[in-house]
Amino acid sequence: MIIRKGLVALPGRDQPLRADIRVTGERISAIAPELGPARGEDEVDAEGLLILPGAIDPHVHFDEPGFSHREDFLHGAMEAAKGGVTTVIDMPCTSLPPVTTAEAFHNKLGIVSKSAVVDFAFFGGVSGHTVQDSLAGPAGKAGAMADLAGLGVVGFKCYFISGMETFTRVSHDDFARIIAEAARLGRPVLLHAEDLDYVTAATARIKAARGKESPSWDDYALARDEAAETVAVASALALAAGHEASLHVVHVGTSAAARLLGASAASCETCSHYLAFSREDFARLGPSLKTAPVVKAKGEAAALWALLQEGRIDFVTSDHAPSLEEEKLTGNPWTAYGGIPGTGTMLPYLLSEGYFAGRLSLSRLLEVSSSAAAARYGLAARKGSLEVGKDADLVLVDPSGTTTIRGKELFSKGHMTPFEGMTFKGRIASTWLRGRPVHESSGEGSRILASPGSGKFLTWGYR
Repeated sequence: MIIRKGLVALPGRDQPLRADIRVTGERISAIAPELGPARGEDEVDAEGLLILPGAIDPHVHFDEPGFSHREDFLHGAMEAAKGGVTTVIDMPCTSLPPVTTAEAFHNKLGIVSKSAVVDFAFFGGVSGHTVQDSLAGPAGKAGAMADLAGLGVVGFKCYFISGMETFTRVSHDDFARIIAEAARLGRPVLLHAEDLDYVTAATARIKAARGKESPSWDDYALARDEAAETVAVASALALAAGHEASLHVVHVGTSAAARLLGASAASCETCSHYLAFSREDFARLGPSLKTAPVVKAKGEAAALWALLQEGRIDFVTSDHAPSLEEEKLTGNPWTAYGGIPGTGTMLPYLLSEGYFAGRLSLSRLLEVSSSAAAARYGLAARKGSLEVGKDADLVLVDPSGTTTIRGKELFSKGHMTPFEGMTFKGRIASTWLRGRPVHESSGEGSRILASPGSGKFLTWGYR
């Protein structure tokens, strides 16, 4: 197949190249200004369309098995494909059982591999009550972390603060041992970095001050303000001494924390909602914007955009974690479910408010949406950029079109989005996975073209 006359976004270039792309099997076999036809070869006209590498979303909670009333792999993967995401990496903590053992890994893989319509990888996890089993034992006995690394997980997730009984926080001493073991295994540790002491004390103080008055959304935001993240990141860097390159801090919403990480050998990510919204928006939007960490003070979003363009924030993820409306609409900021659907809005938002708005160069857009995550998680040999020999994961974008976000039209099981009603510049016309179309949109709406189970499971070092 040849995709002809597209505006091809190549790595390291800030202007697209008008070119043809030849796909042979599942891979890109040629990119050139003009390719001669071969006998029996199909041709796709992409004139006027911007062609990007498939986005990688390395932070999703597809909640299966165990919490599939909120999301499952089929609906999450369809929403990803609709948003131009061709590879997701699923978190270990929102499954039952959590992916902290080889047995849980195999159980989850056997279930979700039947549903995925995009390619996917797994993170393993280390919970507070599984630390001893996760680490290497006496006389060199392998622990669960080593077992999971052997099965191909692309990193290990842990928390400094957790609201999940099934996946508890780790202590500072635990974390120091976990990151040393991860460094030995050659995998990063992904840390949810909010300080337990700070958040616990601030929450108690704010609730006491309220007394019998109804809490406000600002109460929740103030209990998890900028200091909660910055203190946790500083602690993590101190505990990771000697292994900083193995540390990756997820969903950073505070510029001071991002600067600390950007000045070290560690890496970090932010999310679309931290770039788009502030505490003032949270007071207005409430449950549809509740996440942990929470969005921060006005001015933080602009600072995060600058750090992202400079490369001190490595890439953007969605932290996709939807829920049903009844779990969101409790009427109480403290009890409303924290998490939003985001994998389908991540790339449209970055395209519109990053590249088209001039906040990101084209080359940096490609890095933050695809290639940087591929490199961090051992997938770069086949994923993350449009190059000969790599998987033909393509996103065809109509730059003259627009995308309006409507929660009811999301393929996700969760339909409450803080981006409700927002219109972005650019429209994803189609998404291609390993040379085959998995999604297309038109004036009549979006549809998924791939069959459940067509997504491939990827492991560290995928070739």
